Amino acid sequence: MLIAHVPERELRDAIIEVNGPDVDAVIQVGTNLAMARLAGTAEFWLDKPVLAINTCIYWWSLRQNGIDDKIEGFGSLLLEH
Repeated sequence: MLIAHVPERELRDAIIEVNGPDVDAVIQVGTNLAMARLAGTAEFWLDKPVLAINTCIYWWSLRQNGIDDKIEGFGSLLLEH
């Protein structure tokens, strides 16, 4: 359960650590890790997709139920797709 309490600064550092010129996207897997908002912000400063698993699951659930709403603040997946 402690994964839910990882500070955003630590998450940011991890994103920066795995990023590189050969990385097309950063994908966070771990359903209790609170990274949805940070992933959206990280897309802005990395200029590449950063996908948090909870955001992906939410997007999929919406689309499977015919809901095409676009939502700001959680990255390009919810905003553009």
